[in-house]
Amino acid sequence: MRKIFLTALAAASISVASAQNSAVNSAILNHKNGTLDKAQADIEKATEHKKTKDKAKTWFYRGVIYQDMIGNPIYGKLTDDNTPNIVLESYDKAIELDGKDGEFGKQVPERKEILYGQVLNKAVEFHNNQDWDNAVAKYKLASKINPTDTTAVLYAAYASTANKDYPAAIGFYDQLIGMGHTTEDVFKNKIQLLQATEASEEDVMNTLAAGLKSNPNSVYMMQEELRYYLKNDRGEEAMQKLDKAISADPNNASLLAVKGNLLERKNDLDGATATYKKAIQIDPTNFDAYYNLGVLEFNKGAEINNKAAKMDYATYQKKGKALENEAKTHYKEALPYFEKALEIQPEDQATMQNLIKLYTRLDRKSDAAKISAMINK
Repeated sequence: MRKIFLTALAAASISVASAQNSAVNSAILNHKNGTLDKAQADIEKATEHKKTKDKAKTWFYRGVIYQDMIGNPIYGKLTDDNTPNIVLESYDKAIELDGKDGEFGKQVPERKEILYGQVLNKAVEFHNNQDWDNAVAKYKLASKINPTDTTAVLYAAYASTANKDYPAAIGFYDQLIGMGHTTEDVFKNKIQLLQATEASEEDVMNTLAAGLKSNPNSVYMMQEELRYYLKNDRGEEAMQKLDKAISADPNNASLLAVKGNLLERKNDLDGATATYKKAIQIDPTNFDAYYNLGVLEFNKGAEINNKAAKMDYATYQKKGKALENEAKTHYKEALPYFEKALEIQPEDQATMQNLIKLYTRLDRKSDAAKISAMINK
C-alpha cells in the first residue's frame, strides 16, 4: 500500500508541473494566434508558479507578449505608461536566468533595440507636443534600455532646458560627458546653463577647462575663459596662456582670432588688426577674424562720425565734411570684411544687420534692401 501511495503522489506532481509548463506554452500559442489578452493571462500565471517562475523562457515571453501589446490596435488599450518597464524588467530577468548566450538571453538584445525605438518614438511625440515632463520620463527610460546610446540623453537635456529645469539639463549633459560625448555643443550648452543658474565661477571654469581639453580649437570656450580671466583682472595670465597655445600651434587661425579679441579688449587696436589679418592669411574662411576686422573699421568710422555730429554749426562748416569723408573711408574698409563674413556664414543675422548699416551710410540703398529681404524671408 505504501508503494502505491508514493506512486500516486508522484503522478499528481507530474500532472501539476505539466499543467504549469502548459501555461507557458499556451501563452506562446495565444501570442502566435494574436490573442494577446489570453497570452497575457497565461504568462502571468506562469510567472507566479514555483515550477516556472525561475525559467528564462517564461520571462522572455512575458516581455515579448507585453511588448507586442504596445501600440496594438486591439490590445494596446490594455497597456499603460508602465508597460515598457514591465517589458524591460522581463528581458532583464530572462538574461539573469539564462545568461547573455543562452537560448533566450541571446534573443534579448534585438528585442530591446525594438523597445528602445518604441519608447524613443513616444518620447519624441511628447516632445513635439511640448509635454516636457512626460518627454523627459520616456527619454530616461529609453536611456535605461540602451545605456550606450546618446540620443535619448541629449534630447532629455533639450527637453529639460525647454522646461526650464536647468539642474536636470545640466545632469543630462554631465551624463553625456561621462559617456564620452564631449562635443563643443555639449560643453557650450552646459556652460550657458551654469551661467543661467548663477553657478560658482569655479564650476564654470572647471567646465571650460574640461571642454577645452576635448575641444582645444573652440573659439567660444576660449573667449569665455578669457572673459572670466579679464573679469578677475587676470588679463596677463590669459595672454600668457594664449601665447603658449599659439606657440605650440602657430598656424591655428582660431587661436589667433581669440588673441585678436583679447588685444581688442586691452584697447590695442593696431595689434588686434594685425593679428586678425594674420588669422585670415592662415585660414581664409575664418569667420571671426573677418567679422571682427569689420567691427574694428566700422567702429573707427562711427567714432569719427560722432565727433562731427557733436560739432557746433560753425566748426562743422569748416571741418565736418572732412571728418565724414574720413569716416566713410573706414566704412568702405569695413565693407569687404563683412561681405566675406556673410559669404562664410550666409545666415548670420549680426553680419546682415551690420551690412545694412554700412550700405545705408555709403548710400547703397538697393544693396541694403537686398540684405533686409534676406533677413525677412
